[in-house]
Amino acid sequence: MKKVLFGFLLGVFAIVAFLYYGGPGYIKSAGSKTEEAGAKLEKYEEELKHSAREAKEAIAETAESVKEKAENAKGAVQKTIEKTKNVVDKSAERVKEYAP
Repeated sequence: MKKVLFGFLLGVFAIVAFLYYGGPGYIKSAGSKTEEAGAKLEKYEEELKHSAREAKEAIAETAESVKEKAENAKGAVQKTIEKTKNVVDKSAERVKEYAP
């Protein structure tokens, strides 16, 4: 019982001291600082989202470019293979022609 009464009196004393020494002013000041921090965080969030969108678009463009270049390279490799086969076939025919 003594502990409950002591806790109650200590709580009342803390509330009175808080109010007497300008507690509401501190709360108000902390609230305004929190609002400012929130506004800054919103600004950073928008900048981050904007940067992420730009990066996503750049990556998509790069992927398309790489895909096109890969297709072009594949076509060039196939043409090279065909030309090489033709040259090898012609060479084989010439070797047969000159070989006994």
